[in-house]
Amino acid sequence: MEFQDVRDIAIYGTDCVVDISRGSDETTRFISAKEKYFDIKADNGLLTVTQKSRNIFYRIIMRRFEFKLVLPRSFKGKLRFRNKNGGLYINDAEFSDVELSTANGKFDLCNTSCHSFSLKMSNGSVNVKNMTAAESAAVKCANGNIRFESVKAPQLTISCSNAGLTAIDITSKKFDCSTSNGTIDASAVAADETKLETSNGKINAMFIGNRNDHRLCAETTHGAITIDGVPFKNISDVSRTDKRINVKTSNGDIDVRFM
Repeated sequence: MEFQDVRDIAIYGTDCVVDISRGSDETTRFISAKEKYFDIKADNGLLTVTQKSRNIFYRIIMRRFEFKLVLPRSFKGKLRFRNKNGGLYINDAEFSDVELSTANGKFDLCNTSCHSFSLKMSNGSVNVKNMTAAESAAVKCANGNIRFESVKAPQLTISCSNAGLTAIDITSKKFDCSTSNGTIDASAVAADETKLETSNGKINAMFIGNRNDHRLCAETTHGAITIDGVPFKNISDVSRTDKRINVKTSNGDIDVRFM
């Protein structure tokens, strides 16, 4: 199915897997071998894709329905996604605002840019690579692993529980990363203000810049603190530098390095 003049996208599913990419022309394309299981409407620039309800037979025999959405070459509209027991895969796309929500699913985003980014998830995984958010990016999840790589956003917030967090090549003014019962691995972080906090887990972090350029506070209970290979007790700098780092955990070690 093809559509013209699509400015925004809304997707509502129960167990669908969606693949979104950028096309080479100005047409929006919906592609699926199971097209009859979706209600697709285009109204006043909004393309809405809704997965139809299914009886018990189809829930057992055909557990997930897949479709591809090829966006216009110049598409820069809003994406709203509500789903469970499925997944979302985005490669090479540009949006104004992105609002994503799922349960028991998976998000895999690559080469994506937007104005703002919001994601809520439970019992799944998130993998974001090469993303730029002009304003902010916020992730809230439970019982899932998070990986952010090569991400730029003035404000980046990741809040989780029972999850491990990996952040690589992060550029931000304010980077706030917290979890519980999980490890935080952060490397190549360049931020004016950084907060890394967990419980029952260790923290490994590497920051771009010199140690003296940052106001560092590091605290743990029942664990060791190492800064650039040198052991310390809890640290609370009083320097007046503009860049601040706060690292805190319980029942875990802290290893902070500067490069």
